[in-house]
Amino acid sequence: MKAMKNWGLCLLFCTLFGNLHAQYREGGLITTASMGIMYGPVLDARPVLKWGKSIAHVNTFRIERTYMNYSRYQENNYFSFSTGIFFGQEWRKPINDKFHFLHGPEIGSYYSTSINYTNIAPSFRYQFGVLYQVNKNFNVALAAPISIMTALGRSNGEWNQSALSMGMFSENNLFMLTYAFEKRVKK
Repeated sequence: MKAMKNWGLCLLFCTLFGNLHAQYREGGLITTASMGIMYGPVLDARPVLKWGKSIAHVNTFRIERTYMNYSRYQENNYFSFSTGIFFGQEWRKPINDKFHFLHGPEIGSYYSTSINYTNIAPSFRYQFGVLYQVNKNFNVALAAPISIMTALGRSNGEWNQSALSMGMFSENNLFMLTYAFEKRVKK
């Protein structure tokens, strides 16, 4: 567990250091886009950062839904914490002046813990979607992922649970709204 935490901090440091030298940067919010009835938060917006040499190819960093919960019920204490971090790349190919086809890989993990249970769920995704440039600074994108994920669970001190899942467009689509901080460099 300590090695995963150190690896994650090292990757975060390298990501932020790479962002310092980028010529093109975007910052914004990402949320899930679903159809039909969905249980859960309506606006579960999470931060996303994107940077690179131009709009055509960017690195991505996003934080998944993070929460911490503490409750006391009948003199019993309950605590839970959950978060996720994803790193990736995104290639954007122009369709016309405003629309771009986007695709790219993303790797990351979810982490959840409570008093007697811990779950780590590393995953790999490849997303496909479209990006629309509203103007020179604002972008709106919609992407659908293909994913493979494993989940490792520990309860009462024993790593005794595991699962593997693969899906083609089985996760929620991602809706992104970003703002470009600098002038675009066209390729």
